[in-house]
Amino acid sequence: MNIKVMRNIHLYLGVFFAPLLMFFLISGCWQTFDLHHASDNGSYKPPAIIKALSQVHKDQRWADGKMVPPSSVPFRWLIVLMTMGLLVTTILGIVMAFKYTKEWIVWVCLFLGIAVPAALLWIARQ
Repeated sequence: MNIKVMRNIHLYLGVFFAPLLMFFLISGCWQTFDLHHASDNGSYKPPAIIKALSQVHKDQRWADGKMVPPSSVPFRWLIVLMTMGLLVTTILGIVMAFKYTKEWIVWVCLFLGIAVPAALLWIARQ
């Protein structure tokens, strides 16, 4: 595959899935800190929009306080396509990095991208 085709695939998949990826990044971030759940002592109650959007992220449905629909199967398949698109664009990005930068820098970044999260998780176990 030539570089122009790789760049175009990378570009179009990235732009198409960017809004959905940003949604999952943002909603996943607030869920990391449990901002979608009320605190046990009642000092925090999440806004309704945070709770509703968390349902989209976790259960693939738009639920409000009155109605809880079943999970959307078509939305789940869109997430599968997004996952494959992100995987393809990530691989293409790594291939392009090897083509356009010094190889050792790419290897160092890939190593650190694995080692830093692993180390942080390991440290948290202590």
